[in-house]
Amino acid sequence: MSLRVERSQVEAAVAQANPSVLRMALYQLTRDPELADMQVNQEPKRGGAFHSPIVDERHAEVIRRKAVELLVSGDVARERELPNDDDLRSMMQMMTAVVPDEVAFRHGREELAFDEFPREAVWHGEKPSIPEDFSVAIIGAGPSGIAAAVQFERLGIPYDVYERESAAGGTWQVNSYPDARVDTSSFLYQFKFIKNYPWSEYFAAADEVKKYVQHTADTFGVTEHIQFNSSLEGATFDDETSSWTLTLRSPNGTERQATASVIVSAAGQFSTPRLPDIPGVEDFQGDFFHTTAWDSSFDPSGKVVAVIGNGSTGVQLTPWLADRAEKLFVLQRTPQWISPMEGYRDRITPEIRWLFDNVPYYWNWYCFHTQVTTNGMQLAQEYDREWQAGGGLISERNDGLRAALTAYIGEKLADRPDLIEKVTPDYAPLARRLVVDSGWYDTLLRPDVDLVAEGIDHIEAGAIVTKDGRRLEVDAIVFASGFDVSKYLYPTEYTGSDGVHLQDLWSKDGPRAYLGMTLPGFPNLFVFYGPNAQPRSGAFVTWSEIWSRYAAEGVVHLLENGARSFELRREVFDDYQSEVDAAHDNLIWQGEAPADKNYYVKDGRQIVHWPFRNEEYYDRVSSFDPDAFTIS
Repeated sequence: MSLRVERSQVEAAVAQANPSVLRMALYQLTRDPELADMQVNQEPKRGGAFHSPIVDERHAEVIRRKAVELLVSGDVARERELPNDDDLRSMMQMMTAVVPDEVAFRHGREELAFDEFPREAVWHGEKPSIPEDFSVAIIGAGPSGIAAAVQFERLGIPYDVYERESAAGGTWQVNSYPDARVDTSSFLYQFKFIKNYPWSEYFAAADEVKKYVQHTADTFGVTEHIQFNSSLEGATFDDETSSWTLTLRSPNGTERQATASVIVSAAGQFSTPRLPDIPGVEDFQGDFFHTTAWDSSFDPSGKVVAVIGNGSTGVQLTPWLADRAEKLFVLQRTPQWISPMEGYRDRITPEIRWLFDNVPYYWNWYCFHTQVTTNGMQLAQEYDREWQAGGGLISERNDGLRAALTAYIGEKLADRPDLIEKVTPDYAPLARRLVVDSGWYDTLLRPDVDLVAEGIDHIEAGAIVTKDGRRLEVDAIVFASGFDVSKYLYPTEYTGSDGVHLQDLWSKDGPRAYLGMTLPGFPNLFVFYGPNAQPRSGAFVTWSEIWSRYAAEGVVHLLENGARSFELRREVFDDYQSEVDAAHDNLIWQGEAPADKNYYVKDGRQIVHWPFRNEEYYDRVSSFDPDAFTIS
């Protein structure tokens, strides 16, 4: 198959291409040895916090010239034999200048997504007969719930999806406030079983992500399995039947019951809004709401508005409010490290879209390059004791990031030393979630915007009173105060084997789970994005795919072996928790930021992140290990 286009069109597109990505696509098409023999440099990003493998600039024009000639000639084969594993290893090394180990290779091969369904759970022989009463209940129709549903749909295993909202989308259905968007690349925040989705922006807005999730559900036949407006109130395991009884509630308060052999909870980490405990909030007479309950009819025009919170949500929303309100108070409890992000809010140009659509393998290598680059951020989360002994604060990478972000603050707020003092954190970057700047610093410079960092004492009928006695008269309050991530699985009450309650299991040491997914005493239950399941870099959607394969493989194992239940062995759980707790000692999350103002930490323990590097997490969750469970 050939492609013939005008030279001017090709030249315009190639001029915007990433030379490193273009080089790999060309090499895969031509096996040109000149392309293979090019120098790759590790280009520091964000003060050296991580590095991006970039082909040396002196090769860029050669790459572009070769690309133009090939594309103009029309000799571009769209169907071609894919590289074998040895070739693929060589090409990964060619792009990154690093020899991939076996785990990095397997993960990278999935990120390249040459296979139709790179992370698919499969039957190991002929599909067994599935008992008539066997089914899977998936809780939540966000990205992870849809990923799980696609697995079971392809396997032919009966399933239902229960979603408390009126449409699929998960957190992107709930968070509809203006300018909500992802802060990781759209090319990471995507399923690898959908090829070259036509994203309009490098960092997709909430509505586009929601449409993407719904598109996935429609494309794979999942939508017809979703029961909307169905909130899971409780789930009880029956030891005799090895099944779960679910209690579901509709918006009108009516309840019904359903049964399932296995539950996959994809309720998500960002599902329980957190309202700050401020005295008098119930006395306020104006408009007030949390961003998860955004009132689409709310018009800030002519009003004095307060936004409480300067995390990701508050930073995204503040410029929009400032553009419309008569005056805006920005109430900050804790300074955040707020970073610029290349391409944030930028649209994907027609030329780049042309490359994705017309240059074979460009999309694949673009995705891989994005993943490899962001994965390097993990090293900045670790203490370097030798660096500290020499006078450094955390590590060379983390200190470099701090210097870069501090310089950025100074650049944005050069004429306002008072603001610089207020917004500069006194803890290490990455100890809390890094926030992307969407115009927040610029907004603080407006004469109609006032940053208030003195803390809130109480709220009155028409005002917020700060701890230093200042009275801020406001017409509306927007709570951009985030989520209570410690309330995993909330508000569902899970009762496991022998009547044990989930909160009893967690009452002593807080939320814990094996690999973030399974629990002793709770057979046939998978939890996605559970305690300590957030990988240290990358995108949630990638890991949703990996978790869904793990869960689907667990169900496949049950059915292929004629079993009815699996239950995590207690000793496996206990050994794992000891391992996790010990691993946190060399990471910055528990010691560098105020524990009472850091959603990563609960009761002195880091409960959100996986403490080891992503490669190890991938290795552990890339396949279901039946030896960790009692199968019966």
